[in-house]
Amino acid sequence: MFDTLPSLSAAANDVLVQSGMHEVPMSLLRSALNEGLRPMFRQAIALQSAPVDAVAATQLEIEYMAYYGRRWLSTAPLFAGVSDALATLKAQGLSLGICTNRDRASTNVLLTSVSIARYFDTIVGIGDAPMPKPAADPLLMVLERMGISAAEALFVGDSYMDASCSRLSQVPFAAHLGGYAGHSSDLLPNVFSFTGYDQLTSWVLGRLSATEEACHA
Repeated sequence: MFDTLPSLSAAANDVLVQSGMHEVPMSLLRSALNEGLRPMFRQAIALQSAPVDAVAATQLEIEYMAYYGRRWLSTAPLFAGVSDALATLKAQGLSLGICTNRDRASTNVLLTSVSIARYFDTIVGIGDAPMPKPAADPLLMVLERMGISAAEALFVGDSYMDASCSRLSQVPFAAHLGGYAGHSSDLLPNVFSFTGYDQLTSWVLGRLSATEEACHA
């Protein structure tokens, strides 16, 4: 939903350079972002030319999280078409939720920064469920809070973490190919894959129409 890698990478490199270390190309941090914000920074530390001792690495991570929240967090844009997709799907009476490995505070900042918080009925973030993605726990919690079954849901994601969570939850998966997966095979199995959110909207509306026709047949 959000293209967060550029802002996260910029924050990481700012902190590294300020500490006399080397910048790390954004492409080398892409896969680590699937694990979360802190693992991505730890990858940046691990890619330094000289080893960084554990105490210094921990302090840098603390500085990184604070700096990211203060300087870069609210700059992340939505992927193209997300806002229109949310508005259209909500207008159809669909319940929308978020299942993320991001903390709730920063999630709320992101949603507020682009004025889309109103579209979501529930949010499950890191720490809300016993285990984070790729475990099934957070997605199952979303379903429970929304009062729907796995068969009635569709989980939209862009990483192997999302695909694995969806599979373990037995929730159909729609794969965004323009996200952070290392390879398209990381997003299998899925019931639909798309590059633009307008494509996802058309697919969902088509499914809704087919279901309505079947009910009236």
